[in-house]
Amino acid sequence: MPETKRRHDLAEFVVAIAIAAVAGIAGYLLTDHLPFLLAVALVGGGAFGLTALVSAGISRKEAHR
Repeated sequence: MPETKRRHDLAEFVVAIAIAAVAGIAGYLLTDHLPFLLAVALVGGGAFGLTALVSAGISRKEAHR
């Protein structure tokens, strides 16, 4: 059981790093071409959307256990 918890924690950590990387790359690419506030809104919304999607997936897996 502890090993399963460790894997789950590792998976959440990897997903968090991936979300941060996507948001960072998108922020870097968008800020040169769009007004700052619009770019921040798009990158923040994208990061929030990815986080909500992953969180819902993890919650669904936990509910099935």
